[in-house]
Amino acid sequence: MHEAGYEIGNLDATLILQRPKLSPLKESIRANLSELLGADPSAVNLKAKTHEKVDSLGENRSIAAHTVVLLMKK
Repeated sequence: MHEAGYEIGNLDATLILQRPKLSPLKESIRANLSELLGADPSAVNLKAKTHEKVDSLGENRSIAAHTVVLLMKK
């Protein structure tokens, strides 16, 4: 991405899982994502949701991540 002349304008990630509860870890995860991707921490948004006992996500048998990234030309 950086070699191709792009940078992250915004990253919006949603993690879907029952356990563990991510509220206490969200800022740490967000900081790690920012560092790994070389993005400004203010450009990284992280949400955590549960599936309330619906399908394998809600039965604590799997997790999912949905992410949208806006890349901007430097």
